Formats: sequence, C-alpha cells, structure tokens
Amino acid sequence: MTTIELCTESYIFESSEGQLRAIPFYELSLEEWVIFQNGRPKYFLDFNRRTSPLIMEIRNRMEKGEDFEAIINQFGRYLGIRWSIMHDIQGEEIAGSERPEKVIVKRIDDLSEIAVELTFIAPDHIENEDFFNNQKLFDNYLIEDENDKLGIETCIIDGDENFEKLMNFIFGKSEPQSVLLQTSDNFLYDLTEIRTNCITFEDLESQYDHWIELSDRENSMDEYGTLLGIIDFVQSNLRKNYLLLRVGARHWHTF
Repeated sequence: MTTIELCTESYIFESSEGQLRAIPFYELSLEEWVIFQNGRPKYFLDFNRRTSPLIMEIRNRMEKGEDFEAIINQFGRYLGIRWSIMHDIQGEEIAGSERPEKVIVKRIDDLSEIAVELTFIAPDHIENEDFFNNQKLFDNYLIEDENDKLGIETCIIDGDENFEKLMNFIFGKSEPQSVLLQTSDNFLYDLTEIRTNCITFEDLESQYDHWIELSDRENSMDEYGTLLGIIDFVQSNLRKNYLLLRVGARHWHTF
C-alpha cells in the first residue's frame, strides 16, 4: 500500500451544534475517491488504475447495478470497520472559510493489502502437519463433538497494526514470539506458552469499549462475537498440547 499526500481545502460549517472546520474533498476528480473510516479520511481509490483488483471488482459490481456506496459499506463490514465514500459533515458551509490542507491517506488497490486472516489451531502434534494447506486443515480440524472440542477459529482483522493490538489485548503480547513456519504469504506462530494469559469473558465485558477505542473497529455484535469466539476457543483447548496461529493476507479470490 502506498501512502500519498492529498492537497485539499478545509471549510467551516455552521450547524445547530456550532461551527466545525472539516474537509469535504471538493477538488477530487470523478475518478478519485476517498474512503472515510469512522468519518475520517483513511484510504484513496483511483479509478484510473484500471487493472487494480479492487477497482476491477467495484466496476464489475456497479455494471451489474450495485450502488457504489453500498459496495464500500459491504467491504468495510467484512473487514470489521465502518467505511463510506460520503463525508458525515453536518451544517452549512460558510462562504470564504476555505483554508489549504494536506491529508495523508493510503492508496488501496486490493483488499488483501488490508485484510489479515487469523486462523487459530489447537493440535496435539505438529510433526508432518501441513497447516498452510486449507483442505488438509479443514479435513483434520474442522470437527467438533461433545466429548472432544477440536476445530479451528478464524477471523479477519484489518491490517498488521490491529493484529498486534489484538494480540496485546487478548494475550498481553504485541506479537507472538515463536515463528514455526513461514512462506511468502503466511506465518505460523506458536502461542502455546502465552495461551494461559488469555483474557476471560469477564475481562472482555469490562474492556470491550477500550478495544473499540484502541482499534478503531466497528462496535457491533459481530465484533464482540469474534472476540468471544477467540477467547472461548483458547480456553476450551487448554488441554491440547499446542495453540498455533496462522496469519496471512486474505486474497481477493477468497472474499
């Protein structure tokens, strides 16, 4: 992902709650869009980059009749964040209030640049296992019965920075310390030594608001449920010999 600087202008808007200086990005061309995350400019879409996977997908969906804003909303929900191409500025613009501004955003060409897939695995042995092969992983671990809780737990986090924040929130460590295996797209971490640090359901209930503030993720039942699922999986598999975590980019064709 490339970080770019946009030269723009801010304006003062008057509303019933008073005056606010904000940036509506009036000067962007018809081929340029800013994605707002929780009301703040975060990413940049350039439709001139016609071969980028994200632009191609958006164009394809729009040609089928889907609304642009709805598409961006959907992508954001998948990532667990609130996205929009519409600013949420309230009030009437005050004439002559413009002021030059520079805004740093990230140009995105593919959602896999943001989407990080986390797969928690609780095996009894790791020798000769292919944890990077999805079919073998599902065949061996995607089962559960009342006597032996096996399986995997998978979720999506938006970006490496929030991955580190999640590890710190759940385990008190910003990142796993032991890398068992690595490919060009995936890492396999050993969390066995830190799994007993996992927070409890009570901790989550009392600290959930802090997580939302820390991560800038969307406050939703899905988000709360994702954290509950991780905690439940870790605590339910403490008797297993290992707790592993596979981390990799979620590629476009798997969305």
